[in-house]
Parts: sequence; structure tokens; C-alpha cells
Amino acid sequence: MIQVAYAIIWWLILLVIGLITFPLVSRVCGRLPDKGYSISKILGLLVLTYFSWLFASLHLLKFGYLNISIALVLLLALSFYLGRKRLNLRNLPLKSMLISEAIFTIAFALFLVYLRYKPDIFYAYTEDFMDFAFLQSILRGGYLPPADPWLAGASLPYYYGGQLVTAILTMISKVPSSISYNLAVAMFFGLIATASYGIGYNVTKRRFYGFVALLFVCIAGFISGVFQLSAFVFHHNLLGYSATGAHSFLDWLLNFSVSAGVIPYTGNLYPYAAFLQGELHAHTVSIAFQLMYITLVFALLKKDNSDVKTARSDSLLSVFILGISLGFLSLVNTWDFPIYATFTILAFILLKLNLSKKSILGVIALSLILYLPYFVTRNWGGAHGLGIVHDRTELADFIELFALFLFVTFSFFYVLFKGRSLKWKTLILVAVFVIIVASVSFLLNFQLLLILIPLILIPLYCIYKAREKKETEFVLLLVLMGSLIALFCEIFYIADALSHPFERFNTVMKFYLPVWVFLGLASAYGVFWIMKNTRGKLKGIWFAILLVIVLACLIQPVGQTIGWASGTRDYLDIGRGTLDGVAYVKTIAPGDYEAIQWINGHIKGQPVILEAPGQAYQFSSYVSTMTGLPTVIGWVTHEVMWRGSWDKVAGRDTDVDYIYKSPDSAEALDLLRKYNVEYVYIGKAEKERYAAESLLQFASDSERYKLIYEKDGVAVYQVVQ
Repeated sequence: MIQVAYAIIWWLILLVIGLITFPLVSRVCGRLPDKGYSISKILGLLVLTYFSWLFASLHLLKFGYLNISIALVLLLALSFYLGRKRLNLRNLPLKSMLISEAIFTIAFALFLVYLRYKPDIFYAYTEDFMDFAFLQSILRGGYLPPADPWLAGASLPYYYGGQLVTAILTMISKVPSSISYNLAVAMFFGLIATASYGIGYNVTKRRFYGFVALLFVCIAGFISGVFQLSAFVFHHNLLGYSATGAHSFLDWLLNFSVSAGVIPYTGNLYPYAAFLQGELHAHTVSIAFQLMYITLVFALLKKDNSDVKTARSDSLLSVFILGISLGFLSLVNTWDFPIYATFTILAFILLKLNLSKKSILGVIALSLILYLPYFVTRNWGGAHGLGIVHDRTELADFIELFALFLFVTFSFFYVLFKGRSLKWKTLILVAVFVIIVASVSFLLNFQLLLILIPLILIPLYCIYKAREKKETEFVLLLVLMGSLIALFCEIFYIADALSHPFERFNTVMKFYLPVWVFLGLASAYGVFWIMKNTRGKLKGIWFAILLVIVLACLIQPVGQTIGWASGTRDYLDIGRGTLDGVAYVKTIAPGDYEAIQWINGHIKGQPVILEAPGQAYQFSSYVSTMTGLPTVIGWVTHEVMWRGSWDKVAGRDTDVDYIYKSPDSAEALDLLRKYNVEYVYIGKAEKERYAAESLLQFASDSERYKLIYEKDGVAVYQVVQ
């Protein structure tokens, strides 16, 4: 029951943050049907986190209760002062507010139920250890950027905004971090469900299509599921999917393949699948803030400048909110920043938003200036330029990923042009252009040009020809953005530590999630437009086909949910029925579990603790991960990827080995001083890596190593300087 209480407390805090922020949101989004309530929680978390981050980054206040309290007061004051004219209870969109709260609550609760079947902050197939280490490091307090828990003496070179949001809520709620980690995953899923519904509703003014947007963005998956099902039913391999040895349909579901690979040598995820992994990872967390930003841009399109007295102040506020929101994307997931900066520029140019031309410069400038401490000290997490793609995506693979959205989008185009009278000369030009594109795509082995060129040019043409820029043109911009990102991924990749043939693994994995968001939202509107502007048998036939494709795209989400929750994907026989993400450690390393709890309760600040060097995706570096204390070297390969080189990493694992093997030597003491080591940990990993005789030397040298903890075969020594 205590975990249920934790979840309720978390929910209540979010409710309060949403209500506090609503006056501010309603001033910016006042022309939308729900007045922006669907993103109120997200913007509230953003502003609260920004102030807390700013204080700690400028070394004005260390991260902690005082820091967060002042940030919360500032959020309340700003929202009340700037939105005080929106506090008229008679104008509240109560029905929209209740629906948004119901959507968030149901999505939050259902995902918590799922996470009780898959609660583990695990190591073997996920980035959970990395994300939890970031969270624990932030919760240790201090200034920002946070200390790197896997490289003593260095700060994080990676984006950490999602963990910072979670850390703030953890501090406010006083929920144990091993539980708050899972609460945050469920929370972010609830936030994207609410925000995607809000966009669908606000753009169409129909609640039904809000739920369609929610379905398309947050739940639907690749059409691959129907291929997997067919391979099982017909006992024959199909399109790369093997006929499993499952004896029944239930057995097939329980052992459903959760592979994320469709395009060879890349990672392919849709939002729901990303959340099913249970990671508090950057590309998952950022989806909520992406949807919020899209809502803000749409609100700007609907902005009313008829009241000259308030138009200027409202415009300045809009520029500020857009600027702080765009910059925040870099703090959460830097990969998204150039995407949404481009989206902002195109929105101003193509949609002629109700702001002055200088405003676009203001938004971009603010997004950089407001986050200067981050940009000065951070990097792209190991990225070091652009590479040219040679092995491009095959058309069939792209269609397998985006079949639902491509069907709706091209149907939408058809209906858009159906009522227009095109001259025969225009038709001839189109035919010639199609032939040219087909020829070029064949000659260059660039198959995606066949669909990406129409997906880019048709929106550009329609937006340009439209006299007024309204909802349809905004949606066409979403199609354009999704297509441009996909085209980018076929020409360039972000060069990182991964080499051929996996050089564009991260580019496709991280950029295709915004593609999904843009095309998913556009497709929800496309369904609305088609159903509104189509009559007779054609409408019925089209809807029947749509329904079949939607059902096909739900097979994979259902199968993956059951597959993950069934326990058949676990690498260990671990207990379930809890939201405590580290409870499984009691089973696989009970002595280490008790020692970690003791460290978290007795060692304050961020002194360096020595543990065995880590190996990625193995149960290693768990002390630094689960306490936030920096260690000399954690998961080596991750540090190399984050920093883009071996410079700061090389030799550390050898130094750690030397200390453990010869703790009484002068060289070992020099190394301890070099890395400012204050504590030495001896647990399961150390006993597996080093000889027992070497580890016993710590106990025999009481002048240099003071035993401060010993239980169940685990010892912690304090280095006596």
C-alpha cells in the first residue's frame, strides 16, 4: 500500500503544478479550445526545472530543497502575475480540463500496473543503469552540471534534463528514488498521452480526433506485428520474421519478439515501444516536451492580434515561452534541438505566424542565451560531426515502419487535390517530374526519394498556395518536417563512437521518434479531413482499409506489452509486484544491496568511491549507479561514447586494478590521491575480479584503510589520508 500512496502523492504534485501553471498557459494558448490545459503540467515542469537548473548552474544555490522551493515560488508568482487576467472561473474549460486529467490519470495508472511486472532498473538490454546513475548523482546535491558517477573528477558530458525533472519531483515527494524512477517513466507516458490528445482536439475541434492522435502517436506501432503473426500462423518465415516454435497463440504472445531492428544496423523505435523498455532515457522523456512545443507553435498560429494594447505584451511572452521551451529540448535531448529550431524557422516563414519577423531571431537567440551554462559546458554526448550515408534505407523497410501514416497522408493529399481543377499542362509537368524522380532514385539507389519528394513538395505547394494559413497548413508543415528529417537520415548521419556498419544507428533511432510524432499528429488530422470531405462508398471503403491497418499496427504493441510483462524476457528469475527498481538486487547480490542502502543513508555529498571497473550491459558499476557516488571508472565504453575519445578514460581501469591488487604499495596510495578516492568498496564484483589475498590486504593495513562497514561478505573502507 505504501507504493500506492507514493503514486497518489506523485499524481497530486503534478495536479498542483498543472493548476498553478494554467493561468500562464492559458494566456499563451487562450485561443485553443482547451486553452492549453493539455500541456499545463509539462510547461509547469519545464519552468520549475529551468529555475532550479539555473540557480545550480550559476552556483547561486546548490540543488536541494531550498533551490526547488524558490523555483516553485517563482513559477507560482510568474503564472499568477502574467496570467492573472485568465483567472475568471466562468471562462475555465472545465470539460477539457476533466478529460485531460482523466487521460493522464488512466495512462499513468495503467503504465504503473505494467511496470509492476517489469520494474527492474536493469543492465543487460537497457540504458537504465546510465539513467539511474544520472538521477542518483543529481540527488546527491551540489551544483550543476552534475558529477559524472562513472568518471571521478569530471562532470557529465551528456544531457540530463529528464533526470533533473525526476530529481525535483523526487525531492518534493520524498519518494525513494528507486521507486520514483518508475513513477517518472509512467508520468512521462501520461504526459505524452494528454498532450497528443490535446493537439488532436485543438486542431480539429473534435474530441474523437484527439483520441485518434493519442492512438497514433502513443500506442500504435510498426505494421511488423502482422508479419510476425503471419509467420507464426502459417509456420513459415515471412519478410525476415521467423516462424517461432510457439505451441499456441498464448505461448507466442508470452514470447513475443521485442527486437527493435527493421532497418539493418539501426535502432527502430516508436514511442510506445520506447516506454515499454521502462527507461528514463533522453529520447523517451523528450517526446512530452516535443508535443508541448508543437502545441505552443500552433497556439501562435491561432493568436489574435486584434487588441493592440495586449498584442505587444502577449507577443513578447510568446517569444519568451518559445525560447525557453526550445532551449529546454537541448537540456533533455540535444538531438532534438536542431530539429525544432528548424521547425520554428519554417513555421515563421511558411505559416506567417502572428509575430514580427524579428521574433524568430528572438526565439532562437533566447533558446541559446537562456541555456548558455549548458552549451558552454556540455557537448553532444560524443557526437563529432556529420558523415555521409552510403547504405540507405530500403523503401519496403520504411513502409514497414510508417505504413499507417503513409496510407493516411497520401489519402489526405488525394482528397486535398480532389476538388481542385488542375490544368493539363500541370498534369504533364507532374508526370514528367514523377518520371525524373523515379529515374534518379533508381540510378542513385535512393529508393525513399519515391515517397519523400512528394511528401516534401506537396506540403510546400499547398502551404504556398493557401491564402490563409490555418489548421490544414499547420498539419502540412508537420508532414513536411517529418519528411525532411527522414530525408536527412538518408543523406547524413551524426558521427559518434559507433563504426561501420552501425554508424547511423543512433541517428535513425533518435531522429525517427520526432518523425513518428510529426507524421502521427498529421495523420490524425488527415483522418479528420478525409472523413469530413469524402462521401459515399469511397468513404466506407477507405475507412475499412484504415481500420485494418490500425488493427495490424496494434499487434506489435499488444505483443510487446505481454512479452515484456510476462517475464520471459528477463535474464534472471526476479520477483515482481513492486515499483522498486532495485529490489531485484536483493536476490542476485543481497550483501551488495544492504551495503548500498547503508551508503545512501550514511555517506553524504559526492566523495569518490573505488569499485571494480565496469563493463557495459553487465551487473557492474552498481555501487556508483545506485548511490550516485562517483567512481574512478564505470562503464568504459559509455564514457568513450559520451566523450568521443579515450583521452580521459585511458588507463583508469589499469589504475583501479593496481590499487586492488597492491593496496599497501606507495604507487597505490599515489593513485588514490590522484583520483581523490575517499572510500574503497569490496563486494561481489571485486571478489570475482581480484584474488582474495589482495583484498585481505585492506583489512591488514588499518593505518591506511579504516573499516566502516562490513556485513554479508561486503566491506567498505575509508581511506586514511
